[in-house]
Amino acid sequence: MAQLRFPRMPGSANAVSLEGAQKNYESHGVAERKNQGMTRKPLEFEQREKGWRPLDAQRDNIEEPRRGVAYSDSYPLNDTTVLYYWRSTYWRRLAS
Repeated sequence: MAQLRFPRMPGSANAVSLEGAQKNYESHGVAERKNQGMTRKPLEFEQREKGWRPLDAQRDNIEEPRRGVAYSDSYPLNDTTVLYYWRSTYWRRLAS
């Protein structure tokens, strides 16, 4: 969830940022280059959601984390799908 909210922030569950992983996948076929040759094709039920697209910094109003802010209290825990930047319900769309 942290990388959807802060797609330029590395760490958390993954070593690279979401933005970096998408760029790596586009150019190398893997999210992290250290995993090249150790991946598999998606299974039939592992399809991308219709309308999904790569992150677009010009379009998606990316939030940058700031020191000293307690973000844990401001996550949309009732509906985390509002963090999906490709959907019309993206929570920062109105802030752009």
